Amino acid sequence: MKNSFIQIQNTNMKEYILIAFLSLITILTPIKPFIMLITFFVAADTIMAIAGNIKKYGIKAYKSTKLFNIVVKTLFYCSSIVAVFFIDKFIFESSILGINLLLTKITTLLWCYIEIKSLDETSMNYYGNKSLWVYLKELFKKGKELKKDLNEIIEDDEEKKE
Repeated sequence: MKNSFIQIQNTNMKEYILIAFLSLITILTPIKPFIMLITFFVAADTIMAIAGNIKKYGIKAYKSTKLFNIVVKTLFYCSSIVAVFFIDKFIFESSILGINLLLTKITTLLWCYIEIKSLDETSMNYYGNKSLWVYLKELFKKGKELKKDLNEIIEDDEEKKE
């Protein structure tokens, strides 16, 4: 009799824990894309750094003890996003200046910028590439030239029609 009573209490406790966990997941559903995005950037940065390190120094230079930093970095980024989400949701009632989850978006953008900068530094250090920002400047310059050329072609076609 005693044994079955304990099992009933344990079952109820498991149900309460499951309900609490599912409730938390439901509350955090709006920030799932932000969490996935920052996790992707951390993973990309880590993979690129490991590959670059192996390329530059060989497989013997690879140390798995440094991989623990991935866990710490990801947990820090994700927990800060969750904390800011709660501030956004329950203090500012999800909207600042008419933009939903503004603080959460800004925080995620900040962490993504840091990871992109880290990817850029890794690319320059290990692979000898130019900075990402140099590539973006060149891309915009080529885009302006293309737009100018297209405008000239359009103007020539209009003159021929007239």
